[in-house]
Amino acid sequence: MKRSRLFLLTLSLFAGLNAFNQTTESSSYKYHLEYIMGPYLFVDHIPYDAVFMNGCRLGFKMNPHFDFNIEYVVGQNHDDQHTLGMTHNVNGQFAYYPLVNSAPFKPYLFAGGGFFEFKAFTSDVYGVSFHGGGGTLVNFTSRISGLFEARYLNLSQMKLGGEHELAVFWGARIAF
Repeated sequence: MKRSRLFLLTLSLFAGLNAFNQTTESSSYKYHLEYIMGPYLFVDHIPYDAVFMNGCRLGFKMNPHFDFNIEYVVGQNHDDQHTLGMTHNVNGQFAYYPLVNSAPFKPYLFAGGGFFEFKAFTSDVYGVSFHGGGGTLVNFTSRISGLFEARYLNLSQMKLGGEHELAVFWGARIAF
């Protein structure tokens, strides 16, 4: 008799927590913090090797379909003279979520731009870069999700000899 009561109490507790999780959807969270990582794959011939970047992104949900994000990623790589240096990218971007209530995947498109720098190499280069791409969130809970995204990066404003680049990122998001 005691075991059945304990079982029913545990079952009702889990049912109540599940109902609570369903009422606190991720749409109620206004901000998110992401840890992202992945390679910038320099397609055109430029004097810098491909670089593995990692960093963070802080986002603000403007409405269910649009986010604004500020991103900082950094990586270390070599140039064609084998001089080690740092690559920095600070940018802002707008993200559009066409399918707000899709689960467990939530696809998005984004566009943005910002400051890109190759620092402490044989020759330092910095300037403005623009990017656009798409990705998807993989929802684990209402607050925690993973992400995968690919972007086209245009470095034509910088004197690098190439301008068409690709990046692939993955990471984790916490909403608050």
